Amino acid sequence: MSLFLAIQHGRVMEKMVEANTWPFVMVYFSTSNPDATPHVSIHVANKGIGPAKIESLEVFDNGVAQPGTQALLRAMLKSTDLGRHIPSLQSDVVDEVMAAREDISILDLDARNFTPQETDLLRTEVAKLTFRVCYCSVFDECSVLDTRKTPIRPVSIKACSVPEIPFGH
Repeated sequence: MSLFLAIQHGRVMEKMVEANTWPFVMVYFSTSNPDATPHVSIHVANKGIGPAKIESLEVFDNGVAQPGTQALLRAMLKSTDLGRHIPSLQSDVVDEVMAAREDISILDLDARNFTPQETDLLRTEVAKLTFRVCYCSVFDECSVLDTRKTPIRPVSIKACSVPEIPFGH
């Protein structure tokens, strides 16, 4: 009986450790500042209670993977040539460890850098973007969140693979 209880106690403790180190990564966007002025941003957030190592990130516009900010802007603005450099803040989260409840803006676009028509188009198009992010816990238990699939929730996988077209600079 003592052996059974010890084994059972070990399993319970293992589950408690897993529960207390559980990451839950999500991607979301915003189309305005707190004062309601137009401002487009895309965020990766770890809403879990444990750290998450981000292994890969893919951003899709109309199902097409975008290699970086300028390509994404051209796709969203329906332009092959922006004709100007558009200042943007970009953070790379791949190969980073996100703490529990950490939120990182991976793309931040100030509406003052765009015409009103471009701003309206960006605000519409950002809502159509889809994402695939693969991340692992401190125990190397990996999950992938693919917003192209429903229901939108992380799915456990053995390991993250390198995407064909990762989102980068």
